Amino acid sequence: MTFEKKTSEYVLTSTFSNFKINSCKALINRLSKRSSKELINKLMIKENKTSFLQKYKTTELIDLITTANNKERNKNEHIISIVSILAQRYKTFQSMIKKYPKQTPAKIIDDVLFHSKVITSVAGTNIFTIVNWKQLSIEIKDKEPNCIFFKKVINGIPSDHKIIEKKLDDLHLGLATRTILETFGYLGLEESYNHPLKKKDQVFRLNKALKELFRIPSRNNPFFWKQNKLFTNITITAYDINNVPVLPLE
Repeated sequence: MTFEKKTSEYVLTSTFSNFKINSCKALINRLSKRSSKELINKLMIKENKTSFLQKYKTTELIDLITTANNKERNKNEHIISIVSILAQRYKTFQSMIKKYPKQTPAKIIDDVLFHSKVITSVAGTNIFTIVNWKQLSIEIKDKEPNCIFFKKVINGIPSDHKIIEKKLDDLHLGLATRTILETFGYLGLEESYNHPLKKKDQVFRLNKALKELFRIPSRNNPFFWKQNKLFTNITITAYDINNVPVLPLE
């Protein structure tokens, strides 16, 4: 066994062990089939700090690993990135984890990284204000396909203190516009996709609904085109029927 293969398998095995992720032997074997050098480079690479996966809580990343163990169609590169992020987070908070052995490592890490801050809202309502689209987080869930959940982003973290829940009908939107949100659900900030230009009306309706809800000036669109590609500054997360984050498939 080469040094690279031994090292990569050690990172995989130790990370699963640290977070008490069970029954992943088959997944380790599947990931280890690729080039050993490529695998270890992926596990150690610094670019994971900007991965779209960083927006997920540690518990959600663990759910993704568990789900991936039963879904071979998930991209190996995403699973390797998840392992890398988990390993980095464990290393960063290792001293704190050792101080509180009765708590799970994931809870300790998430309590720090995703501490939900109290936000200022409109008096007497559940409505919060934003001054730009980077302050908005959207969640869509297959479990509740007709609902959109809005949160305010504070210091890069969506706050659970106030959540605006709206039905698609309330916003005069349909499943076609929900598909736009779902597509962005597994893209990182500043990433884009080729939305059909002939379906610009879907984007127009989505922009109009969000600008009216948050009273943002009409010239400032949450979804916009650059070189025929659709972009947004909103953080969007999509969850499947089991409330596990959605990953793009091969």
